[in-house]
This record gives sequence, C-alpha cells and structure tokens, in this order.
Amino acid sequence: MEPAEETETVAEEPYIVDCQMGLGPIETYWSDGTVTGYSDYCQSVHDEVLQGEVDANTPTCDGTVCRYPSGATMPDPNAVPDDRCTNQINYAGDPRSNAEINSIGAQTGQCPEPIS
Repeated sequence: MEPAEETETVAEEPYIVDCQMGLGPIETYWSDGTVTGYSDYCQSVHDEVLQGEVDANTPTCDGTVCRYPSGATMPDPNAVPDDRCTNQINYAGDPRSNAEINSIGAQTGQCPEPIS
C-alpha cells in the first residue's frame, strides 16, 4: 500500500476589493470580508478624490475676474481698483484727452469737472 499523498492547502492572502468612497475616514474592504482602516492603496484613492475636489473648487483669476471650472465667476479679490477719473465720470464731449483728465485727477486727488 502506497502512502497517501499529502496535499498542502495554501491560504490565499486577502486582497483589497474596495475602499470607503468620499472624504470620510479611510476604510479598506478585504476579500476575506474584513474591514480595516488605513491602507496605502485606499489612502491614494482618498488623496485623488480630495485633489479632484480641490481642483473643482479652485478658480483661475486674471486680475479682473475669477472663473471656476463649473463656469461660475466672481470678482478677483486681488484686482487693483481702476479709479481713474475717466472710469468714474462720463467725459463724453470733453475736449481733453483721457490721459490729460486722468493726470489732473492723479495730481490733485480729485477728478476735474467735465467741460462741454
């Protein structure tokens, strides 16, 4: 009678099947049904999701207006106010040039009255 062959059973190492979605705490779901916290893989998924949120909520500003990826706009908070006289008062019909009017305002601190 021949001796019975021994079969070695190798337990399969659990592997990651899913990660907690969203921006909550890191949870890792394993193939053996266990749920644990941190794993490098799920942390990287979390970081990607977070970066996507940051990118979606970060505007591009041009000195006048800021535009969000969604298309929403808002005034650029870093815009330098353009307080030249010709942007404050209608000088249509005034014989002076815009440069002359604005330099009078810059020198005196007051916009000149329009001349018609």
